[in-house]
Amino acid sequence: MMDEILEILKYTLPSVITGGVAAYFLKQFVFMESNKRKFEMLNDKKKQSLPIRLQAYERMTLFLERINITNLAYRVEPETFNKIEYAKLLISQINAEYEHNLVQQIYISPDCWTLITNTKTTILNNITACSMHDNLTSGKDLQQELIKIGKEGPSPTQIAQQYIQKEVQTIL
Repeated sequence: MMDEILEILKYTLPSVITGGVAAYFLKQFVFMESNKRKFEMLNDKKKQSLPIRLQAYERMTLFLERINITNLAYRVEPETFNKIEYAKLLISQINAEYEHNLVQQIYISPDCWTLITNTKTTILNNITACSMHDNLTSGKDLQQELIKIGKEGPSPTQIAQQYIQKEVQTIL
C-alpha cells in the first residue's frame, strides 16, 4: 500500500510541480501582454493627441504675440480716442483674444496656462497704469508710452513664450 502511494507520488508530484511552474509562467506572460497592450494603447493615444497639443501651444504663442504691448499698440491705432478710451479698446482686444483661446487650457499644462493668464493680467495692469499717468493726454500719447514700455527689457510675453518653447521640447 505504501509502495503504491509512493509510486503514485513519484509520477504525480513532478506533474504537479511542472503544472504549477507552467501556470506561474502563463500568468506572468498574460500580465506582460496586458501591460504591453496598455502601453501600446497609451502610446497610440499620445500620438493622436500630440498634434492637438502642439496646435494649442502654437495658438497660445500667437496669443502672446498678439497681446505683446508693443505689437498691440502698433496694431491698434488710437485714431481720435482719448487715453482712457484707447486703453479700454486695447483691454477689450486682449480680453477678446483670451476668450477666443480659452479652450486651449485643456491641452496645455496647468503651470503654462497659469503663466499665460498671469502674463495677460500683467499686460492689462500695465495698460491701466499707463492710462492713469497725468502727463499723457491723448490716445496717441498712450500708444507711444506703451511702445516705449514694451521695448524695455524682456516683456512678460517673451518670458511666457520661452516657457512654452521649453515645455514643447519636453513633450516632443
